[in-house]
Amino acid sequence: MLLRLGLGWTLMGLATASAWGHQAEPEHLKVQLISDTDSVQPGRPLLVGLYFQLQKPWHIYWRNPGDSGVPPQIRWHLPPGFRVGTVQWPAPERLGSGSVIDYGYQDSVLLPVELQTPRTALGAGSSVTLSAEVRWVVCHDVCLSGQATLMLSLPVRPEPGSESASHGLFREAGARLPKPMPPAWKAEATSGKDVFVLTVQGAGGAGAFFFPLQADQIDNVAPQTTTLLPGGLRLTLKKSDQLLKMPDKLDGVLELGKGQVYAVTAPVRALPE
Repeated sequence: MLLRLGLGWTLMGLATASAWGHQAEPEHLKVQLISDTDSVQPGRPLLVGLYFQLQKPWHIYWRNPGDSGVPPQIRWHLPPGFRVGTVQWPAPERLGSGSVIDYGYQDSVLLPVELQTPRTALGAGSSVTLSAEVRWVVCHDVCLSGQATLMLSLPVRPEPGSESASHGLFREAGARLPKPMPPAWKAEATSGKDVFVLTVQGAGGAGAFFFPLQADQIDNVAPQTTTLLPGGLRLTLKKSDQLLKMPDKLDGVLELGKGQVYAVTAPVRALPE
């Protein structure tokens, strides 16, 4: 792929709106800063997110982009006392073919982020303005970089806010977020000469797929072989030729089909030679 990247941050269209921030419309996508509720309550977490709408068949990238690309990056500018949490990444899609496989999103995706708000210094009847500088890479046959500064203004109220017009998007994104493994499940991995063997007791599904959080651990192009076990499954994952040393664990997202996605951490042990 041809990757054309711009340098620095470009400020695009500064504006404010309630619950739905200004919509930036660069090449091949639209992006907005939105909120799950229509106001800010002092001391109560505030759920916001970056909502990307992509022109078909363009895509952006997951936190581990796979064989190419860069995930969206965010630089926040928040009022005093606000603290930002980590980006929540919905389960990605496996994109591409041939010698390049990427992990990312097509059509649309919301990346939620929880903000902690201060208990004081927010007066009822006032408003707060949130700002995020966002940078991304969007790809199809070529890759283009983009950047925008997005702003969102919300009123401050003493009572909990009502659901905003974008609440449904947060509900849909929440359904795509990886769930913790059930307590009864057990994940472990063994390291052979050329493969990792990931075993998850408790899980089931012939169409299972593992998305690694760390780059250069597995070969993204190679097929993943699923073996069903009594009360579990086993995935055989070909090692990446870029892997320099055996990891202590495999962290990733296990997709079992029908929207079932789980966050998996599997300690790795070497097979005896």
